[in-house]
Amino acid sequence: MAEIVEARERRTRQFEHYLGLMEHRTLRLVKSDCFLVFSVPAPREIRPRIGDSKTRIVQFAFMESGFYLDLPDTTLTPDEAKRVESERPGFGFALTNPQKRLGERRFDPVQRKYKYADQRAAAEDAAYVFFDLWQASLDAWIKVKASAFEVSRRWEREFSMG
Repeated sequence: MAEIVEARERRTRQFEHYLGLMEHRTLRLVKSDCFLVFSVPAPREIRPRIGDSKTRIVQFAFMESGFYLDLPDTTLTPDEAKRVESERPGFGFALTNPQKRLGERRFDPVQRKYKYADQRAAAEDAAYVFFDLWQASLDAWIKVKASAFEVSRRWEREFSMG
């Protein structure tokens, strides 16, 4: 049991580390809105229920005022979306938000907003999605991709964290 707790904590700290890097990148490096995407392969049996997507993603968008976690309907089944909203405080459907963002008119992502001081809570939410909701193994390879929305950088590429 202690090994599982330690492995879960290690993975949560990895998410938290990347969130901290993105804060620095957004506010000091590129000084522009950025995004960070964590992904794992979607099991074949779930793909038809998520628009035939081959991957499941947890994406974060970073702005000057804070950041938010976004779970689009191409990564969550309707039942999973309802479960996240009911089990995790602060999550809600984007289309119920009167201030919709670009692209939120065609699908209804589940989102949660954070302040930069809330990186630990955001990391715990990412761990919940991967390891509780989706039942990914604690030793699964999770791909990481980061970029700026309007700025191109040659050094942006995918990495894996394991």
